[in-house]
Amino acid sequence: MKKFCHILFTAAILITCLVPAVGMIFLGPSKAAGNEVLSPPPRAAKPDGSLNLDLLSDTADWFSDRFAFRQELVTADSVIKSALFHTSAQPDVTLGENGWLYYTETLDDYTGADLLTQRQTWCAARSLALAQRYVEEHGGVFTFTIAPNKISLYPQFAPRGLVPAEITSVDLMREQLEFQGVRYTDLFQPIQDQNEVLYHKLDSHWTNKGAALGHDLLLAGLGLEGSAYEKEGTYQDTHRGDLYEMLYPASSRLDSQFEFDRPPEFTYTTPIRGVDDLRIMTASSSQNEPLVMFRDSFGNALHSLMAESFSSAVFSRAMPYNLTLMDQTAARYVVVEIVERNLNLLARTPFLMPAPRVEFADETFPADATAEVEISPASNLPGYVQLNGRVDSPCDPDSPVYVRSGGIIYEAFPAVDNEESGTAFGLWLPEEVAGDVQIILRSGGRWLTAQA
Repeated sequence: MKKFCHILFTAAILITCLVPAVGMIFLGPSKAAGNEVLSPPPRAAKPDGSLNLDLLSDTADWFSDRFAFRQELVTADSVIKSALFHTSAQPDVTLGENGWLYYTETLDDYTGADLLTQRQTWCAARSLALAQRYVEEHGGVFTFTIAPNKISLYPQFAPRGLVPAEITSVDLMREQLEFQGVRYTDLFQPIQDQNEVLYHKLDSHWTNKGAALGHDLLLAGLGLEGSAYEKEGTYQDTHRGDLYEMLYPASSRLDSQFEFDRPPEFTYTTPIRGVDDLRIMTASSSQNEPLVMFRDSFGNALHSLMAESFSSAVFSRAMPYNLTLMDQTAARYVVVEIVERNLNLLARTPFLMPAPRVEFADETFPADATAEVEISPASNLPGYVQLNGRVDSPCDPDSPVYVRSGGIIYEAFPAVDNEESGTAFGLWLPEEVAGDVQIILRSGGRWLTAQA
């Protein structure tokens, strides 16, 4: 009898272990939940054709993300940990008070633990200033806005014990944007001034009503009139919260969403798969001239409202932000929207546009540094090449980066890469002048020239 029990126990364990794998044959791989990014399929060869020595570990990662009944098991684990220990089973999700959920990455923004450096702030603002100059030189109107993190607006529901920072990255950005003359549309204070909660309880984004207020503020920032916030509608349980889905992917619970009685009136001029598409193009009966808007996931709820307010619009999620879309679509208005937690991306990725020429008459001195530049064809900007480079020497925090090529001096988009000890940059130059390259930067208060 004892031997039989051992056999039965072993068989039960073996069957249990086989269920996830066998289940994939009949049910297929499990899908991603919420904002989850799944491991890519394993490949025997690397892109360069060499043998992939990590094939077994890649296969294990792929399987662990897709085995059958994974979502049910993840949900059960989250329910147990939340109920017994008030602890999140997912590191990207933080449990708040009264059932509120927060994106964990945003907590460091709130406490100041992930504060932008002086150089990052200057680079981000300088890139926006160069973009604004390009738009205005082409007869357009530009504005930049930051979509607030949920915890920045509603800290009262956040986990206890968090101490807010005296100065945040947004504070530093506002100061630098004003100093560099960037047209900025503030969303923080107007949303905080509303008695109504305009963000989802179980999601990291604003509701449709919050997006409507964002729409009104952006139109005002562009010098236009229009109101979506006053549109009538009702709150209904129709929204699947991204944070809740990460914790409880097998649950069918829905979050409250504001549904307009009359949906925005516009048409998609190209087919779309969903609101997360890299590019969305629309048209409407509005008399406002065309719009180009660079956006992130906060534009999922916002884009339809903006589409109704412009005769045509292009909404792009691709980075780098391609400002030549303005020329391609005859757009007059350009909006750049990015969520607070991703502000550092503005200091890492240059805008796609021809580099502006500059007049430079200051005395320069040879730099005791190595400059490396990579030049590649710009398939998305015919007639130009892309230069990405770095000088193995730090510059002053507020130093621009100039590139002399073909006897002409251009201003590059400054950047902060993973090696903050140096000076990174990127720009697009006409291919006929991209020859001998020199980099000019300011260090210790004087201008230095580095040969690439």
